[in-house]
Amino acid sequence: MVFISLSDIHLTNIIEAFQKAFCDYAVKFDSREIESMLKRRGFCQELSFAAFENDEISAFVLNGVGFYNGKLCCYDCGTGTLPEYRGLGLAGKLFQKSLPELKNAGVRDYILEVLTSNTTAINIYKKTGFEIVSYYDCFNQSITNIKQSPTPTINISVKRIDNLLLEAMISYYDFIPSWQNSLESIERANEELIYFAAIHNNKNIGYCVCDPRSGDIASIVVDPNFRRLGVGGLLINSVLSISKAPKLKVLNVDKDCRSLHLFLEALGFEQGHSQYGMIKKLD
Repeated sequence: MVFISLSDIHLTNIIEAFQKAFCDYAVKFDSREIESMLKRRGFCQELSFAAFENDEISAFVLNGVGFYNGKLCCYDCGTGTLPEYRGLGLAGKLFQKSLPELKNAGVRDYILEVLTSNTTAINIYKKTGFEIVSYYDCFNQSITNIKQSPTPTINISVKRIDNLLLEAMISYYDFIPSWQNSLESIERANEELIYFAAIHNNKNIGYCVCDPRSGDIASIVVDPNFRRLGVGGLLINSVLSISKAPKLKVLNVDKDCRSLHLFLEALGFEQGHSQYGMIKKLD
């Protein structure tokens, strides 16, 4: 068994290993979804590592690198072990191999998310220096069961916009988005995402960013002065009109953000799994 960087490994082989490692996972991933996910999350092959046996990947740690909250950080895009190699501690060894390389690259924090129900993994992460810093809820619903929003009580139009305008939406945030929903992550997937703005009196009062192929809503925000007027619902209606996925999903909603929870529930979204956001300081 050898442990090496994935810098010279073809992406197709990495995606194949990802699919094998998560073959018994509740959610199935096709190759396009995995490639899109890795791109959006800043996957860095040079700072990702795998265990190889007979030139085949047996376990891997896929790291994304980028700026988050003003610091150069690493994000765990996916850690997995193929079924026949589980129980050998390979993922832990790969993580330890990652740390000095990440530090040398100037990374200050290592970020990951873990299901709140996965107590075994949470305890392992805590023992290696991770701390829980956030709690997220995830929502989804079939597009046929999402309630159409009533006509807004004020004159509003919705139009497609260029993503360069999205920095303006930061002032409408109720919480700091998780890594994959951050502005930098959204910009990485620019050509795959659709951007909408709600406009009132020539002013953008709300924004929505979505992936029509996966149904993922990366961001939906409304100016606090124009909430409860049907703005958010009109943005969701626009997403429904172009979605090619059977479901819409909104991942990593801060558990304390009651405004977004209530909005999604009012439209018929159901709460699914919950996740902890964890951080390990590397500096």
